Amino acid sequence: MKKICIAYFSKGGENIIDDQIVDLGNNGITKQVANALLAKLIELGANPNLFEIKPVVPYGDSYTVAAERSRVEKESGLPIAIEDGPNGFENYEVVFIGFPNWWGTFPAPVASFLRKHEFGGKTVIPFVTHGGQSFMYSLDDLSQYTEGGKVEKGFAVAAAYVEGAERVIDKWLEANKDLLA
Repeated sequence: MKKICIAYFSKGGENIIDDQIVDLGNNGITKQVANALLAKLIELGANPNLFEIKPVVPYGDSYTVAAERSRVEKESGLPIAIEDGPNGFENYEVVFIGFPNWWGTFPAPVASFLRKHEFGGKTVIPFVTHGGQSFMYSLDDLSQYTEGGKVEKGFAVAAAYVEGAERVIDKWLEANKDLLA
C-alpha cells in the first residue's frame, strides 16, 4: 500500500448541526471523520499518518466568532499562520485533505497548509464535512493549490450524519482502492 497522510482541519467547540449550535468539545466533526478514515485505512493494512492542521491562533469555541473570523479570512485571501508539519511530507504518495465547508470552500488554515507543501506526483483526495453544501467550490479551489498533483473526487459527510461516516468511507474505499495500492 502507498504511503498515506491524512491531513485535516477541524474546529471543536460550537458547531452548527441541523441548524442548531451544538458544543462538540474538542471533537470537531471533521476530526471525527478523519479518525474514522484512519481506522478504516489501518483495517486495510495501511500505516497512515494522521496530521491535524492547526492555526497558530485557534478559532476558539464560539461558532459566531469563528464564522466571522473565517469570513474575513476568506475575503482577504491572505495566508494565516499554522503549526508546522507533518514531517517527511515529501515522502507521501497519497494525501487525504479533510476540512469543513466554510463559505463554499476550505478554510484558511487548509489554504495555508496547501501553500506550504509541494504536491507534484501525489494523489490528493479531499473529504469534506458540511451542513448541506457538500464540496461546492472546494474541488476547483483545491486544484489551484496542488500543482503537479492529481486531485481525485473524495467523499462528503453531512454534519448531521457524522455517525454514518464509516459507511460513506467504506463505500468510497471499496470504489477507489486502486488509488491506495
